Amino acid sequence: MTTLGDNIYAFEVNGDFDVCQALAKNILADQSLAGEIFGDRERFTSANSISLGRLLPQAVYPFYAYSRLTDEKAGEFIASVPSGNFGDMMGTIVARQMGLPVKKIICGVNENTEFPDFLSSGEYVVRPSIKSPSSAMIVSHPSNLARLIDFYGGHLYDERDPSNGQVVRPGIIDRMPDMENMRRDIFSIGVNNPLHYETMKFVYEKYGVILDPHGAVGWKSLEIFLNGRHDQPAVIYETADPGKFPEDVEKAIGIIPELPPGMKRQASLKERIYSIDAAPELTTRGLQLSNGQVEEAKAKIREIWRGRR
Repeated sequence: MTTLGDNIYAFEVNGDFDVCQALAKNILADQSLAGEIFGDRERFTSANSISLGRLLPQAVYPFYAYSRLTDEKAGEFIASVPSGNFGDMMGTIVARQMGLPVKKIICGVNENTEFPDFLSSGEYVVRPSIKSPSSAMIVSHPSNLARLIDFYGGHLYDERDPSNGQVVRPGIIDRMPDMENMRRDIFSIGVNNPLHYETMKFVYEKYGVILDPHGAVGWKSLEIFLNGRHDQPAVIYETADPGKFPEDVEKAIGIIPELPPGMKRQASLKERIYSIDAAPELTTRGLQLSNGQVEEAKAKIREIWRGRR
């Protein structure tokens, strides 16, 4: 993203995924800023899992996976989805509603276990995010969880400060979803950091397949769910090329994977990065987006837009 140029402007943010996502949501909700810059209060949108439009291509993945099953009469199958912001998992929910015979969705997470803990206890608690080899899944409060809970008849929202739009209390459930049906449809488990590497090593030594850390979560979660049974079709989503994670792959199997062709081409290209240097707030829930970060990001957006005109 930092090498694409043209109308792509990459921001780096001091914080974790949840801070970045909170910043994006704050800007998306600022209709006055969109009106000021573009003359269109509805101009801001998102290309990540915040956007409902993102779920449409993500709903294609399980259809493609089903088409690759060797048995034309496979019938129902299990989809094991390594999950962070829950986009692929929610896309699989959409695919099932469209008629795809998904018997069970395995929602594997890393050590950020807010969702499996919620499925188990019925209590949703947002905690500080924990670093993990599956870096794209270091998410303590997934955007698509609100959609999932709504799908099962519940309602989840974030309480915000009306003066600045900042979240003061995340993940409030004021109407519980149908937990019985959710537990029937979805199995969720956390895969700790050492198990990432153990799974990558096991799969490589037994099958000669190199997994990236996210795919390892999908593999291990399915393995835990099956508990030794292999009597039904199942697919695992491998969400990234292992070449993007050379240090983790080398740690697991002693081999540095080859870079994907696209990354090879980009390695020598010039980067363009806008840094949001302001610090996040450190709270009991972990890092939180600060007013300084919001103001700095919006100032840079104004500056970029003035430079383009």
